[in-house]
Amino acid sequence: MRNLPGLTLDELTRELSSRQRALELLKWLGAQRSLPTALPEVVPGVSHRVWGPFREKHGLTTPTVVERSVSEDGTTKYALDLSGSQVETVRIPAKGRSTICISSQAGCTRKCVFCATKELGFIRQLKAEEMVAQYLLARSEAPADAPARNVVFMGMGEPMDNLDEVLRAVEVLTQGPFPQLKYQSVTVSTSGVLPGMVRFLKESKASLALSLNATTDEVRTRVMPQNKTWPIAALMEALREAAERDPDRDTFVEYVLFKDVNDTDADADRLVALLRGLPARVNLIPYNPYPGTGLETPTHERVLAFHQRVVAQGQLCLVRWPRGREIAAACGQLVLAQDGAGFVPAAV
Repeated sequence: MRNLPGLTLDELTRELSSRQRALELLKWLGAQRSLPTALPEVVPGVSHRVWGPFREKHGLTTPTVVERSVSEDGTTKYALDLSGSQVETVRIPAKGRSTICISSQAGCTRKCVFCATKELGFIRQLKAEEMVAQYLLARSEAPADAPARNVVFMGMGEPMDNLDEVLRAVEVLTQGPFPQLKYQSVTVSTSGVLPGMVRFLKESKASLALSLNATTDEVRTRVMPQNKTWPIAALMEALREAAERDPDRDTFVEYVLFKDVNDTDADADRLVALLRGLPARVNLIPYNPYPGTGLETPTHERVLAFHQRVVAQGQLCLVRWPRGREIAAACGQLVLAQDGAGFVPAAV
């Protein structure tokens, strides 16, 4: 049975026999300073006659915080328990807003060489209410001068392998009167699962982030084995077809830089050529090291040189310097290891 906060406005309207009651319930949820552990006996504006049966039928999904780690820059990583499965969520503060990085799976279905989460293997799919609940929990702790206005599906898991629930979560996150995030403020990342990408680009207005990480199939297959099934050319074709349908959609290309693997001048030139004519923005991410991968982080100078070469050719490109690296909250570092004291970061 579906719980809050995974129900859409239309579903709440049917369950409560009134759109106004549904709106009042969402207003109540948005007014909570901390995420409740259960549905209350009374919700203002919702009659007892319909609320009682609703409470008997539906619950409220609330994560349990197993551990909370805070970095020097304010980035906060949460180790959360969701019905016995452990995931990680990250809150990243910036000027005027916070971004919440949420997980879509416990573990991951993919085997990207550079990503720590692969060490967990695949445990289970998360439900939409479990994804939205991650946002609500992190939102409740965001500082007043940096409210949680952005959500990125870049935590544990491959969103396209759990697309039905991800699409539902996006719908809930963007519905009014709460949480009412803008579609442009919700970004779903993928390692390049082509069937899911194509469907997502047709069915959702949210932003897409493609984790590309190489400019040749040989290199990309080395770091992302699934490239053998869905090579670069096929991914680019899907992005171009989507851009023709909706040229205003935000598309991001994530490019993790590995020393002496994909960080050459030739790679920079090929990256620009691959994206020429696409309304895409490149995020360069210096690799966040994880033991045993054989991969290293480029020097600061090499990152800047790569960035400057891409920008000089007219491609919009930003460097995403690591946030929360010292608490293993940076990109590619999310993994949990259990010991006698609970769940602690395994990538340090």
